[in-house]
Order: sequence, then C-alpha cells, then structure tokens
Amino acid sequence: MLTLQKITLDFKDRDAVMALYQEAFPENERRPLAPFLDGSEEGGEVVAFYDGERFCGFFCLLTYWDITHILYFAVEASLRGRGYGTEALGLVAKYKEGNRILADLEALVPKAENLLQRQKRRDFYLRNGYVRSLVSYDWQGESYDIFVFNGDVTPKEFSDFWRHHAQKHRR
Repeated sequence: MLTLQKITLDFKDRDAVMALYQEAFPENERRPLAPFLDGSEEGGEVVAFYDGERFCGFFCLLTYWDITHILYFAVEASLRGRGYGTEALGLVAKYKEGNRILADLEALVPKAENLLQRQKRRDFYLRNGYVRSLVSYDWQGESYDIFVFNGDVTPKEFSDFWRHHAQKHRR
C-alpha cells in the first residue's frame, strides 16, 4: 500500500525526485520545479509516493477551483509495470477528492518516434477511468490531448485555469 509525502526544498529524497524528473521527461517538457517545492506556485505541489520506505515515484500537481492538473507523473523505471502507477493515480483521486483530475497526453501522431509509448500511456489512463476531453493544445513543439477523471473540462475552463496561473506570475 502506497503512502504520500509532500516534497519541499529540504525533502530527504529530493535528489531521487529530481533524477527521476530528468530521466522521465524530455528537456523541452521540463519546467523549473523550485516554485512547486518552495510554495511560491499557488496551488502547486510535488508529492512523492512510497511503498514502505522505498521511493517509488512522484507527481506534480497544480490546482485551481475544482480542477487539479497532473503536470508530471513518473514511476521509478525499475518499478514500472508492477501496479504502482495505477495505485498512485488512485491516491491522487483520493488526495484531491471531488476534483476533476486532468492529465495531458502526447497526441497520437502517426509519425511520432515514440508512438507505441504514447499509445501505452493513453491505454493506461483509459484503464484508470480517464476519458478524453475536447481539449487539445500545442506546447513546446508538441501536441497534447487532455484526459479527465471525475468529470469533464471545457476548452474555456482549461483556458481560464491557465490564464489564472499566468496572471499570478505577471504580478
């Protein structure tokens, strides 16, 4: 059974989180995590999940209204395929109970080098109760589709969500 621990700048396994972050996400998709760790990103947090004392992975969340967006979600490479991801997604739903949970997945572009990986990721979220919304967008040269758990999200809600966070950073 997994447990959660919120990550801060002085978190004991911060180096493991950062190493997994760099291993699991391409450089063009990474943004600084420091604002999520030091509390300056309103509604943002990074949470690690553990099996006993063993660090298994983390997720980075951004919440506003009743929407929680999973910005990053990764399981340690040696632990993938063992059910940790499914259990962790279930913990996110409990942790943010009542919220709509958003996940952005790379679009299934036929010529993508990692098409099989994209399909597996999509299948994983579908198996875990996520459904595709009408929201798609481009960021950092990549196309994404939004999948939602516990409801739906409109393009306007998605836009307003990000507009809110962008305004917070302009102040």
